Amino acid sequence: MLYNNYVKMHIKTSAQYKANRAMLAISTLVISISELLSIFLLFSRFESVGYWGFYEAALMFGAITAIYSTVECFGRGFDEFANIVRAGELDRLMIRPVNIYYQLFGHQIEFTKIPKALFGVGVCIFCLIKMNIAWTFAKVVVLIAMFACGCLVIWGVMLIGAGISIFTIENLEFINIFTNGAKELAYYPIDIHNKWIARLFTFIVPIACFNYLPLSFIMGYGSLPQLVYFFSPFIGMLFILPCILFFNWALRRYQGTGT
Repeated sequence: MLYNNYVKMHIKTSAQYKANRAMLAISTLVISISELLSIFLLFSRFESVGYWGFYEAALMFGAITAIYSTVECFGRGFDEFANIVRAGELDRLMIRPVNIYYQLFGHQIEFTKIPKALFGVGVCIFCLIKMNIAWTFAKVVVLIAMFACGCLVIWGVMLIGAGISIFTIENLEFINIFTNGAKELAYYPIDIHNKWIARLFTFIVPIACFNYLPLSFIMGYGSLPQLVYFFSPFIGMLFILPCILFFNWALRRYQGTGT
């Protein structure tokens, strides 16, 4: 497959700068450990936030870390789309007889994010063991759907930023509110924030659909009907559809760099 060639190419590129890649991977891992430590210190001072204790919050942290790192690893081409437009590379990508999505997924693969993603998965597994959850088939389905929903939502936000960059490559920092900013917000239960923030990141950009709501179902928390928590990640996945439509619409209006 063509994508395998992309992966091999990036592996060879990374192998040329082994020390640099290793330091990047270690630095991102250290940052994640320090973030988890900050959560631990918070809960060592305050035993719980509502009905959420340290293991519940750490589980949420691990899930968010794994999801974001996975998307950053394989979807960096969409995140860096403004630079592609600025450099005139989009013209070259669009005249190739290969789907633009395929090319962007292979444009830049950051293997340095893999240790961070594995760290997040490890934190999730540790917390799930410590919490002694009574597992059912429905809970396993929700857990898998939660990770899938998270990847689609974050990729969708990147698509929106990529689509906007076709019209302007400046002042796109506000997209970070819904990527990096939302990541920090999602480390904790969304119901501890102001109502307008909770509604924004539930109904507009459905961050809550891949952390707070499905985890409430898995742990048996919350006052809403359990079906709401169960279907939340599946509903959140629908967010990707308007994002793809918007990106495709923006691509059709691209007129080239003139170079």
